[in-house]
Amino acid sequence: MRDQGVPTVDVHCHLATPSAAELLRDHARPRDEPYLYFMGQESRDQNQVMIPQILDALTNPGTRIEHMDAMGVDIQGLSTFVSEYGYWAPPAVGAEAARLQNDNLAQAVAETPSRFSAFGATVPLQDVDRAIAEMNRAVDELGFKGLQIGGTIAGRNLDEPVFRPFWEAVAAKGVPVILHPNGYEESHRLGDYFMVNCVGNPLETTVAVTRMVFSGLFEELPELKLVLVHGGGYLPFYASRSDHTWKVRPETRVHIPDHPPSYYLKRLLYDTMVFQPLYLRHLIEVVGSDMVMAGTDYPFDMGEPDPMGLIDGTVGLSAADRLAIKGGNACRIFGL
Repeated sequence: MRDQGVPTVDVHCHLATPSAAELLRDHARPRDEPYLYFMGQESRDQNQVMIPQILDALTNPGTRIEHMDAMGVDIQGLSTFVSEYGYWAPPAVGAEAARLQNDNLAQAVAETPSRFSAFGATVPLQDVDRAIAEMNRAVDELGFKGLQIGGTIAGRNLDEPVFRPFWEAVAAKGVPVILHPNGYEESHRLGDYFMVNCVGNPLETTVAVTRMVFSGLFEELPELKLVLVHGGGYLPFYASRSDHTWKVRPETRVHIPDHPPSYYLKRLLYDTMVFQPLYLRHLIEVVGSDMVMAGTDYPFDMGEPDPMGLIDGTVGLSAADRLAIKGGNACRIFGL
């Protein structure tokens, strides 16, 4: 695990808070939960098999230690459970649910600080002022290293002007934001074959961040630290098409006249959740080894069971590259 004193760090893992889920349940708006809303019956049935198998690990931090050891992970950077965002809830309810979740993660870290760190606080983005207040509480009082948000907020895009004050506050705070989708908003064709996850989650990241890039958000706030899980979705693997679009379509240059989209993609951060050394190698070639961090999506079945093996199996990396991706970059970005 530890090499040259640098811990291995998993930047993509979740801890659920059942009390928050219970609080949100009476206010549920299924249409605003695309992951579950569009999921086909066969996948729902399989979830009834899978979820009980991981429930203890999803809710009980102590259960994780043995699994972490087996995966070669020294530290899990805990984030909230995306099914508990609750962006559709009334603002006061959303704020209380966020408080419950963040307190729960902070307690897990307090009990086992050598193995856990709080990377992804949730914030009630249905009310930007409340979201900023909860960010400040989570970072300043609870010691969180960053935030975790969805790719859309009850159907609204992250590049919309209403969210600019949030992004400005995040940039001023200097904390990373993990963007973790909860399905794709327009998934009416993705119900079968678990496509709501297989295709939908990376597609949501791709659409959300492409909009953010073309909107000029990263031009306006170059200090923003955005972490894209699932290897950044499809963004790093077809960035050349966005660049070509920028060259030939003037409407794409309105907010970013000086730099193509790939310029901004190289300033974002990514996890290693691409499942194959060939694709991890391509991701690193596109964005640089200093912008990639180990991730597992623990404890879900769609996660990476051997994150360090994936990194070790990727050709063309120096020893320093491997050390950075396994943990050094996460320590730098999240301030461990």
